[in-house]
Amino acid sequence: MSYEDRRIEVAKAAWQVIVREGLDRTSMRAIAQELGSSTGVVTHYFRDKEELILFALEQVFKNVIEFMSACVEEQNGVDRLEQMIFVALPLDGTDRDDWKVWLAFLGYSVGREHLVKEHRKRYDLLRQIIYQELAALQTAKLIRSELDLIFEANSLIALVDGIGSGIVICPEQFLAEQQKYLVRRHINTLLVSPRTF
Repeated sequence: MSYEDRRIEVAKAAWQVIVREGLDRTSMRAIAQELGSSTGVVTHYFRDKEELILFALEQVFKNVIEFMSACVEEQNGVDRLEQMIFVALPLDGTDRDDWKVWLAFLGYSVGREHLVKEHRKRYDLLRQIIYQELAALQTAKLIRSELDLIFEANSLIALVDGIGSGIVICPEQFLAEQQKYLVRRHINTLLVSPRTF
C-alpha cells in the first residue's frame, strides 16, 4: 500500500470517528483505535488532528467533485445541471456521513480564520463550477438572459447547504425524491421556458 493510500485509509478511520463521536471528541488516539493501530502510526502520516481533519475534508470534497464530473458525462442542458446538484445532496446514508464530516468541520472552523479560508476555497471552486454550467445554459438560451449568474450559483449552493444541514439534524425531513424536487423547482424558476411538474 502506497503512502498516499495509507493516508486515505487513516482519513477514512477519522470519518468514522467524526460521524460517530463528533469532531470535538475525535482524537488521534480514537482514530488509531478505529484503525486498529497505535497513535504512532497515525502521527507518522499526519502531524496533528488538524492536518488529518483537513485531509479528510479534502477527500470528501474531492469525491463530490469527481462524482459531479462522472455523472454528467452523458448529460446535456438543464438535466446536466440538475445531476450535478443532486450529487451534492445527502440522498442516502453514505452521503449523510459525508455531510456530517463537512458540517463538523464547518463548526470547528468558527473562530479559526485559517480553517475558514480552507472552507472558502472549496466554496469558491464549487461556485465556479456551477457558474460555468449556468453560463453554458445562458449561452444556449435555456435560462433567462438577465440572470446574475454568480447570485444564482450562490443560491443553488445555499439550497444544497440548507437541505444537507437540515437532513443531518432531522434525517426524515426530506426523502431523496423530495430533495430532487426542491432543486428542480428552483432551477425551473431560471428557465426561459419553465417545465411543468
